[in-house]
Amino acid sequence: FLFLIIYTRSVRGSIPPKNNNRTKMTMMRTAAALATSVVFASKPTAAFHLLGIHPKSFKSDDNVPMKVNSMTSMHTQMPFDYYALPFCQPEGGPKMASENLGEFLAGSKVESSPYVISMGRDTFCQIICQAKLDKMEAHMFQILVKRGYHNNWIIDNLPSASIGLEDADGVKHVNYAGGFPIGFVAPKPGVDAKEIEEERFTPNREFWKKEDAYVYNHANLYIDYHPLGDGDHRVVGFGVEPMSVKHRYSQSDFVWDGSSAEGFAKPLQSCPSGIGIHMDRKYVRENQIIAPDETILFTYDVIWRESDTEWASRWDIYLTDDNLVPAKVHWQAVVNSFGVVLFLGMLVIGILVRNLRRDIDAYNNAALKMLADEEEEDEDEAGWKLVHADVFRPPSNRPMLLCVLVGSGVQLAITALLSIVLAAIGFLSPARRGSFMIAILVAYMLCGSAAGYVSSRLHKAIQGKKWQLCTILVSMLFPGLCFALFLFFNVILFFFHSSGSVPFVDVLTLIVMWCCVSIPLVYVGSFVGYKQETISFPTRTSSVARAIPEPTSFLSNAKFAICAAGCIPFSAAYVEYFFIMQSLWMNQFYYVFGFTFAVFLILCLACSALTILLCYHQLCVENHRWWWFSFGAGGSTGFYLFLYSIAWFKQLHASRMLITYMLYFGYMVLISFAVSLVTGTVGFLSCFWFTRKIYGAIKVD
Repeated sequence: FLFLIIYTRSVRGSIPPKNNNRTKMTMMRTAAALATSVVFASKPTAAFHLLGIHPKSFKSDDNVPMKVNSMTSMHTQMPFDYYALPFCQPEGGPKMASENLGEFLAGSKVESSPYVISMGRDTFCQIICQAKLDKMEAHMFQILVKRGYHNNWIIDNLPSASIGLEDADGVKHVNYAGGFPIGFVAPKPGVDAKEIEEERFTPNREFWKKEDAYVYNHANLYIDYHPLGDGDHRVVGFGVEPMSVKHRYSQSDFVWDGSSAEGFAKPLQSCPSGIGIHMDRKYVRENQIIAPDETILFTYDVIWRESDTEWASRWDIYLTDDNLVPAKVHWQAVVNSFGVVLFLGMLVIGILVRNLRRDIDAYNNAALKMLADEEEEDEDEAGWKLVHADVFRPPSNRPMLLCVLVGSGVQLAITALLSIVLAAIGFLSPARRGSFMIAILVAYMLCGSAAGYVSSRLHKAIQGKKWQLCTILVSMLFPGLCFALFLFFNVILFFFHSSGSVPFVDVLTLIVMWCCVSIPLVYVGSFVGYKQETISFPTRTSSVARAIPEPTSFLSNAKFAICAAGCIPFSAAYVEYFFIMQSLWMNQFYYVFGFTFAVFLILCLACSALTILLCYHQLCVENHRWWWFSFGAGGSTGFYLFLYSIAWFKQLHASRMLITYMLYFGYMVLISFAVSLVTGTVGFLSCFWFTRKIYGAIKVD
């Protein structure tokens, strides 16, 4: 907290400076230091693939394995196993790829595939298998197509980009995140497309009457490779162009049983004739409909393309989505956020420092005031100094809960900071699926000692005696809430047969990590904190609490101040919230952790400065109950985040499934509560330091 350090130096001493140049220089140094931190925090954004990932090289004609991940849809938020639909399977059945805990928690399920790909060798309309749909399979296929599910294929740890239709300039649109759709729906002949627009992603009774579903049963695999010069090649790009083709054999009377070798060798009338011609949309005469008793042939082309892109920078186009969102958008957001913090800092420096120095100087020179009249003495004794005997009175309402929430907020704040820093400097590569989730879990477990230490010291400062109970609550409250919600949704996803349901063994792993790592560390931190000296307060607390005057205006009303306070810190991080929400719920890549680090610091500074201002105002109107006020004022940022999530939900075009609403709003309540804990803790600790500082600067008998 750079601003608080500068403010400490400004308040130190009781005589105000006679020269305003010093104050101006302090403000300029504050702005320069914050701007420098933003610049340096934003530079490591391109360092994702420098650490811990080793390149894999292929010789000509080497097998290049392709894997398949779970099918996903942002409209339902429920992933499904790729082989839940009658897609082609490899010989001997699909095999699970080695996965970590983070991948399971994210709903990933990576498996082998039947696609045969050889380095540098193109493939033309290769048949994989034939599937004849029964009524149940066709019904399931139609529903998932209607709900907008996407396939997610992987080659050499690169996810498949989706190559779509050509634009007016003949350039095919490419989307680098979220995979490619498994099919599409179209209105039946004679049905107006506007009639089905409102129910776009929700299959209802009218769906089968008004719409047909088609499957993308052919895929053009565009694979970019970079030659090394010694016969080795490295994969640097992967895209899939899906097509729906009603395949027919050139021999019209041939009927394939789906297993004989003859069916794989016979030419298809629906594929382009000629040597070296790949499948294209212009050759498609009829799309492959999904219906009971329909026979579907699955085919694919492989197109190898030499690329100048080096292996070390192959993720750049994925992380920037081909520069879809330029970096200047994030820079503008950081500059706007910095402007908010600078404005708050100037308010604190211009109002608090001036007023406090004047008040402290007048109060400490009480001997000189003996010559003044009684009216002037009464005027001097007004305001925040009147409550010096009550300002450090422990909160009367649930003081232990306040200690627990502050301890949990410290744990979450350190976890967020560590995770963002590790991602920004490149330790958490997107090529390591699930690494960011594991980093958050490990950091949260290890930061349990900090939560126990802070909560125990605060609990001891307010004369609490039940430190064991306080420790138990710190170790159980927020983690228990998260685990209960996770377990509830996990059971629901299990009954939906979703791959998002975490296996029982991994649930046990989480329980062991919680009980054997996190809880003991909380106890260790609590024990160490309780053995420390009690935090001293600069003034004595009277035996009888001073009555709090009724607020004379809505600006003096503590409840109104708490509700309105979170708006400014939220606005400081609004733009980054948008991109983070896209990453969480729309399967987009989020890569700008340097900007995230800068915005996180700005958010904390905004909460700190704003809460200090509001706390000072409450003390001036003789409201000495600042403990819960400071936590609530900072924590109301999470409330505005939840309101924003309600407005943002419409961008998902969510299917009308109850489970989708439960998953989204359930986890957004949890995320908003976590943000409230972090920002509330920042506000409380800032006011805790502020009150001790200003009341320590006055002389009280």
